[in-house]
Parts: sequence; C-alpha cells; structure tokens
Amino acid sequence: MNMKNYQNIVIGAGSGGLTVASGLANLGKQVLLVEASHVGGDCTNVGCVPSKTLIHLAKHFHPGMDANKVLAEVTRKRNWLRDKETEEMQHHPNIDFVQGYAKFVSANEIEVTGPDESVQHFNADRFFIATGARPRIVEVPGLAAEQILTNESIFDLTRLPHHLAIIGAGIIAIELAFAFRKLGAKVTLISLDERVLPRYPLEVSQAIQPELEKRGIRVHFQATSDHYEEDTRTLFARRHDEVFPIEDVDQVLLAIGRVRNIDHLDLEKAGVDFDRRGIKIDGFGRTNVKGIYAIGDVTPTSAFTHSANAQGRRVVQKVLYPFLPASKKEPLYPTSTFSDPEIATVGMTRHQIEEKFHPHLTLSLRIDLKEIDRGYTDDVEHGFILLDVMRLTGRILGATIVAPQASEMISLFTLAITRRVSMYKLYRQVYPYPTFSSAIQKISDAFMRETLPHIMREFKTYLRYRIFG
Repeated sequence: MNMKNYQNIVIGAGSGGLTVASGLANLGKQVLLVEASHVGGDCTNVGCVPSKTLIHLAKHFHPGMDANKVLAEVTRKRNWLRDKETEEMQHHPNIDFVQGYAKFVSANEIEVTGPDESVQHFNADRFFIATGARPRIVEVPGLAAEQILTNESIFDLTRLPHHLAIIGAGIIAIELAFAFRKLGAKVTLISLDERVLPRYPLEVSQAIQPELEKRGIRVHFQATSDHYEEDTRTLFARRHDEVFPIEDVDQVLLAIGRVRNIDHLDLEKAGVDFDRRGIKIDGFGRTNVKGIYAIGDVTPTSAFTHSANAQGRRVVQKVLYPFLPASKKEPLYPTSTFSDPEIATVGMTRHQIEEKFHPHLTLSLRIDLKEIDRGYTDDVEHGFILLDVMRLTGRILGATIVAPQASEMISLFTLAITRRVSMYKLYRQVYPYPTFSSAIQKISDAFMRETLPHIMREFKTYLRYRIFG
C-alpha cells in the first residue's frame, strides 16, 4: 500500500478548515487539505454567501423586476467565489488538495475515497477535523424529491416558487421567508414550537412575528407536515389531531436543524471521544487524542462561520506558537440573524443568568428604537436593545439587539463583555447622531437613572447577594 506522509492534514475545506489550512500554509507548513464536496463548505456554497446575496438583492427588488434573474445572480456570485477559493487552494505552494471522503484508520492514518472510488492512504502528525454539518431531513409522504428543498439546494433554484412552504421557524427559515416573500413568492411557515425563533429571547419573537404578518407570511404554530397531494398541490399539516390544508404549494423547504458530519469519519478507530453534541474538545480545539483537533460545526461550541474561523485561528496559534498567551476559554461568539429587522445577541442567556446569579443581583434594561430619533425617521416599529447587567457595577452579562443593522452593532457589546467595559463607560461614550447606536446612549442613561439615585440600596444589595451570598 502506497502511504503518503504529512505533518498536517485538514479534513474539510469550509470556514474552519480553510482558516487552519491557510494559516499553517502561510506560515510555511506543508498541509494536505481533504474535501468531499466543494471548497468553501457551507458558508461559500449553501450558507452565508448565497443567502446574504439573496437577502441583499431581495431588499432592492421592486415589482416589475424579474425574480428569476435574482436567483440566477445568486448562483453566479456563489459559483464565482467557489471557483476563486478552489483555485487558491489548488495552487497554494504549501497545500496539497485532494477531493474525497476521509475516514480514520487509526489515530495517525486516514483513508480517502475519491469521486472515482480510488482509495488513498495518508498519515500525519496532526489532524484537524472540520467536516461541518448537513441539514436534517424528514420525509413528507407524497412530496416528490424535486419539490423538497434544503439550504443545500435552494440556491440552485432557477425559478421562483409560487408558494414556498417552510418547515421550521429558526434562523434559516426566517431569513429565507423574508427574502422569498420580497421576491414575490407566497410563503408559509410550519413550526412545532409556539413561537418563531424559539432559541432567542421571547422579546425577539414578539418583535419579529408582527413583521412577518405585515408582509403576509403566515405561521402555523405547534404543527408539522403530514402529507402532500400532488393533484391539488396541497400540503397538509397536522396540529395535534387536526389535519389542515395549505393550498397551492409547489416547493417545501426543510429548515429543522442540522446534523454534524461525523458519522462517516470512523472516529472510534482513532479513539476520539464524541457524543450527540459533537466531538469533545478543550478551549483550543484539542480532542482527547494527542495530535487530533476539531473545529466548527462538529464541536459542541461552534455553530457559525465566524466561530469556526475563530476556533481555527486559536488552533493555529496553539500549534505553531504555544508559548504565546491565550485564554483557556473560547472567546464570546455573537449571533446574527439577517431577518428584517436583523437580530443579534452576545453573552449569557437569560437562563444562564438565572442559574448563576440571584435575581436581585441583575437588572434588565430595554430601549425601543421607536423612542430614538433614527427609529422615528426610518419608521422602525419593532426594534430594541435589551441588556442584562449586574447591579451597581454595571457589568454587562448579555445583550440582544433587534434593529436594521443589529449585526453591525453587536460587536460593541462583544468587546464590552470581553473587556469588562461597564455601563458607566458606555455612558461616557459619545455616539454619532442620528444613528441606531445612539440607543446605547439611551440605555446607558436608563442604567444611571436606576442606579445613582439609589446607590446605597444598590451597594447593600450587591454586598448581600454577590459578596456574602
């Protein structure tokens, strides 16, 4: 058997894998990069890039424009970037690129099966697992395969659906519901949950629901798909014992979660620990097996392109420059949903705060954007900044923003939480006028009004529940 030896093998060419491969290669290390499908992974091919292109073009879409041309442009831009990234990986002097499915033979050897069924064996000192995730699939009896869409196929559409039914009400479902509705498609959501975006705070769902209704996007809660009748183009949904029709549906998008791509890696043969939450790692991506790392969606702590990228950067630093100082904990990973308006969060969730701190120790502050001048000028009906902070000290525990540019605003709070920038310092910060970020000034004012007139009470509460509690 012909065995090829490498110092570093990266399995998966998505955001995390490319970060590690490029980082090592650009610092002079030889890397083998193995990818089963397309370079760029989910982000370039079926996630961030095509979805944000679609959202951007839909935002500027007007009646009379050709929606099918928008879909074609989404595919074109996606393909151009995919080809560019593929070219870069195939011609990097320190990267050898191999297409195929990899699985472990042992802790220092993998087997790669290529598209032509050829098999190659490689061993290495270090392996970096970055194989990502795939959409969860459910069967809808009666629905033809070509009518079922996931995020892996929807960006290859050449014709706008007349009526797009979306099963799910999470981030992907909500983003694409807004986008396809703006292009002129009828959109219906079917959700098992009692509200949209159930992983976000309740206040987020309460802000997004009326925006969906305003655009004519109907949501059926506590329901799931039952079957499809081709003759009448009717999707039947079920809520408890009730089965009801959703008429004239021609495409169904499954957006009900993700499955980690670890089941075909034969991790057991390498001795790598994993469970239903993914591959177990420490704060530097190290698994229980020396020399094997994992980053991105295959781990329990990363579900976004930016978190996979951050993990990859930490891994490269730890491997090549272990003497450099670095926190043992992973950094904060903000979230962003590109709905209309956008949603962004960072820090501890309400549940985490309630578990860790006495309720008298924390304070929730909210400013609605319609109360600031930029919200008034831009006719923002449903938007806000919501902060959970520590009383007296003004330490920020968690932040939630619903706003037209929430994804751009959240980084200030990511920095504030990471560097322990208090509400007192945010109060002294000057914000441009009129901007949505001036709401941060308003919410800082609210904290000062709540704290300073009652400073002795706040001090005693802090001592009782934080110091001596």
